[in-house]
Amino acid sequence: MDTKLKRSNAFKLWLCFFIGINILGLFIIGGLTVIDDFDIAMLGGDLKETQSFKHNLAAKFDTLARHITHNLIPKDMDENNQYVHLAEIKDEGENLIYYAKNPKTQTVLTNMETDSIIDSKDYISLPEGYDYYIYYDGERFIGQKDGKPLDIYKDRGYRYTLLRLYLEKPDSYLQQGSEEVNQYRGFYDIPGCQILLAVKKDIVENPYGYSSLYSIQRKMNYVKGVMVGALIVFALGVGLLVLSIIKRKYIKEFEKLLGKLLGKVFLEFKIPVLIIAFLMFWILAQNFYSMSLRYTILLAMALWWFLYAVWIDLSTNGINIFYKNFINALIQWYKGFERKYPFQKALLVRLYTLVGLELLLIFLTVLFLMMAHEISILFALVFIALGFYIFYRYARRYANTIDDMGKIIDQTHLIKRGDTSTKLQLNPHADLFGLAENLNTIQDGIAEAVSRSVKSERMKVELITNVSHDLKTPLTSIISYVDLLSKEEGLSEHVKDYIRILALKSERLKILIQDLFDLSKAVSGEMEFEKKPLDLGKLIEQTLADLDDRISESRLIFKVNIPEGPVPIISDGNKLYRVFLNLFNNALKYSLAGTRVYVDLETTDKKAIVSIKNIANYEMNFSEEEIMERFVRGDKARSSEGSGLGLAIAQNFTQACGGDFEIKIDGDLFKVMLSFDRN
Repeated sequence: MDTKLKRSNAFKLWLCFFIGINILGLFIIGGLTVIDDFDIAMLGGDLKETQSFKHNLAAKFDTLARHITHNLIPKDMDENNQYVHLAEIKDEGENLIYYAKNPKTQTVLTNMETDSIIDSKDYISLPEGYDYYIYYDGERFIGQKDGKPLDIYKDRGYRYTLLRLYLEKPDSYLQQGSEEVNQYRGFYDIPGCQILLAVKKDIVENPYGYSSLYSIQRKMNYVKGVMVGALIVFALGVGLLVLSIIKRKYIKEFEKLLGKLLGKVFLEFKIPVLIIAFLMFWILAQNFYSMSLRYTILLAMALWWFLYAVWIDLSTNGINIFYKNFINALIQWYKGFERKYPFQKALLVRLYTLVGLELLLIFLTVLFLMMAHEISILFALVFIALGFYIFYRYARRYANTIDDMGKIIDQTHLIKRGDTSTKLQLNPHADLFGLAENLNTIQDGIAEAVSRSVKSERMKVELITNVSHDLKTPLTSIISYVDLLSKEEGLSEHVKDYIRILALKSERLKILIQDLFDLSKAVSGEMEFEKKPLDLGKLIEQTLADLDDRISESRLIFKVNIPEGPVPIISDGNKLYRVFLNLFNNALKYSLAGTRVYVDLETTDKKAIVSIKNIANYEMNFSEEEIMERFVRGDKARSSEGSGLGLAIAQNFTQACGGDFEIKIDGDLFKVMLSFDRN
């Protein structure tokens, strides 16, 4: 999927998450804020069951009671919004029938033309269209709703209104010592009075005045509509939130992008915002109940999204948020400035910059101290602290650079010893990080080259082993048939010469194949070596004795210097015999006629050293390394004898037997040295 499309989907789903959280947050916070004042009965269809209706009716009853007893409301009570003016009762129109009479003063307040609805038995005969009333007959309260009696004394709705002052006896309030009772003392002295409030079944608007009952009816309808709309919006918010949870992986992608954007903001900007958020939280906690609903919700939602942004920032950037500041930005800019120069000059530029900054800070410190003002002294202290901080950063950087140089030196020693697996790990911001990466690259190159070389050698050895093994079988048949031909009688002389040459060449080929096979096995490590104690001097003497006939036939003089006592070493005698046999054969083949061949065995406390020296019968225009290569012969002009494997076999066998093999060429002098640890 295209990257832009992925980002678009991530943003859309995060927007769903954002809207869903906001809707749920507003719903929950708003609900918690208004839950204490919310009248749950508003959601029903009966106005007369709401607390607002009962509060309104109780306030009207209280107003009528005080008017007929001439206990008007004090001035300081109007601030409590618990008093209903008589004009407000009259403005109810046909929605309310009221009747209040004080027999003592003959005061009557009513909107009825006659009091015929109140009979002598305290039975209320409501006119048509009215279904609710409360009535005080001078001693007790009675009521009725839809033809069913009301127990006003047990109605909790009325007991939390002003009607409670009339439902209880004054003595009970006075015993409680309530300040509220003391404030209302004398207002509820209505024994013997008659007060009736009857409410119409269907509340209508009064075109000639303000009807508070009709206002409650409208409010109830409004609350229903608002609640339905709130539930729809709430369901939408839940749906968006569920969708964002299902597609959480896309939101995480956007949160990572948001975290990267926040990671680019400097710490100096984040700290003031954090302080402001803390103050917002403190204000919200201190004034939660006194603040308006609108500001409470906005403040709470703003605080929520701020904490969400802080969490995204911390989870994405971690401790790096503390390093994203103006000081580090300035340091990074200076590092980029340093990179324009070579390493040596960059260190000098750093030193000069340190000296310049320290001198500038010293000058500013002295200048502000001379002002002798509180603010100037504070600035001077800041300059002193900044100077120490800059020097500390320089000293720490210098110490890290020295430490890194030591690590690089140690790494070069590891590379020198052939360690290509241990990598040098330096801080990416270190001065020598580039050099460390170059060394690691060199190590990887060496390791790769060695791996290719080993693989190539292994393939060569395997090829030689397989070929030499495959050649042995047909060669054995050739040698057998040549031997049979040589035994035939009656052959002419020139045919016998042919057979003799075939026998000679096949024997040479047999030796060559055997040498190839032995060398490949030695190099691949497949050849078994049986190491045990042996006398090196006797082994040399035995090898020379086996070649005595060839030595006698040659025009060479062998000068042998071997100690009389034993020279014990631990090695494989058979393989070492092959080594000396190859070396002495080389001397016999390639030594100048009439010269001497020196064979010396010298001993030290720990070593036994064998040296074989001879004068070559050809020009040695090659190096020590070249002559040790396989299939290389010293006399390149000669092709009749030799395979070029003798020295290679001797070297590999010597090393496999636990010794060291070395060749030295000095003019026409050819010298081979073998050294072994003494037993």
